[in-house]
Amino acid sequence: MREMAELKYRDGFHGTYEVGGQTLKIGMDAIRPYDMTYGAIASCMWATYLDVAKKKEVSVQGADVSISGFKRKAIPATLERVVIHVTVYSKEPLEKLQECMDLAIKYCSMVQTVAKVAAIEYDIQKSEEEPHA
Repeated sequence: MREMAELKYRDGFHGTYEVGGQTLKIGMDAIRPYDMTYGAIASCMWATYLDVAKKKEVSVQGADVSISGFKRKAIPATLERVVIHVTVYSKEPLEKLQECMDLAIKYCSMVQTVAKVAAIEYDIQKSEEEPHA
């Protein structure tokens, strides 16, 4: 089991999120709650994508993922829609990459958790260039 995450706040909404020896600043002038939510969705989706690609013997060198969301006006203001754009660095046919993405979206626990309250939209593009840092 992974270490417990700890959050410490001082002087209002200024804090740190500590887990696994890593520290992330949280607050209005740092990482905000929905930033972490989007990061969790995108990283879980990519980890699931890599698992699917490995099982299907699809080679990928990396990806760029952008994710955004739109909240409802009603209270509680849960997410209404999440939009995920993925550029995969690979020489594989786009159809294979798309199939892996469809399965990753279907099986990713974070995506499916959020899908209980929000519509999930996604698209995938391919680049045969080397991924940049």
